[in-house]
Amino acid sequence: MTHYTLLDNKYSNKKLKQVVIFCSLLFLFSCIRKGELVASVGNIELYENDLYTLMKQQGINPNDSTVRNEFVLNWIDRQVYLAELIASYPDEYNIVELRSNEFAADLAKYELEEMMLRKKLDTIVTEEELLSYYNRNSEEFALPDYLVKGLYLKIPKETDFKVKKVDKYFLLKNDKDLAQVDSYAKLYALNYYYSDSSWIYFSEFAKDIPVKKYNRDNIVLNRTKTYFSDDMYTYFINITDFKLKDETPPIDFLRREIKDIIIGKRLRELKERREIEILKTLKDKHEISINV
Repeated sequence: MTHYTLLDNKYSNKKLKQVVIFCSLLFLFSCIRKGELVASVGNIELYENDLYTLMKQQGINPNDSTVRNEFVLNWIDRQVYLAELIASYPDEYNIVELRSNEFAADLAKYELEEMMLRKKLDTIVTEEELLSYYNRNSEEFALPDYLVKGLYLKIPKETDFKVKKVDKYFLLKNDKDLAQVDSYAKLYALNYYYSDSSWIYFSEFAKDIPVKKYNRDNIVLNRTKTYFSDDMYTYFINITDFKLKDETPPIDFLRREIKDIIIGKRLRELKERREIEILKTLKDKHEISINV
């Protein structure tokens, strides 16, 4: 009896090389697509791209290393329970898997309806619609924090700003002052913000300023124009206008939020009208069999 092996056959040897190359490329592509392996529990693996997707879907910043590490540790904790259930209680795991499929189907329903309906959704919101909603629902938008307009500048402490008269220009007594501050900021600023037309929450405006030891209310209500230093930086603050907490903000500040609310309401109404039609369309596309 003659035995043929891949090594004895040139054609087969060539095919083997092709298979090895194909598998290597497939593995390489898979690694590129998934990114680096971040963590694993037994055979359950978490790759960089999947981690990024999971965090973004949950509204978590994947670029924050502290939050990212905490998320990974929590992921490991959850997977340990799953791995133990699979290994020690397979019957109970089957129940969990069935319930997971039910949940996945609900998510699929939500995602498909969103995608299909958004193609038909009218996303144009007129000024009249915006004003009407604002006037009828203004109490919903009471401010949780001060709104401010103004200037903020952060520079290294060692920078001699007085030579360039920044301590005078930041007061913005005329248009030329702003031009001087802009020019200076381009060269020396670690952080710089100015707007006389757009409102911003004071907490956002002052997020990079050590104002905890100062009275926040006084800074805003007195339209403070001041500068001070800590061990590393010098900070300039010029509050040019403000809106009180618990006051209704101007419509310009709410324009995007109100538009999203109106479009969301349209989407819900469209979903209620078209849900049966969508389900029928999808059923016509897929083979369905029932054995009862």
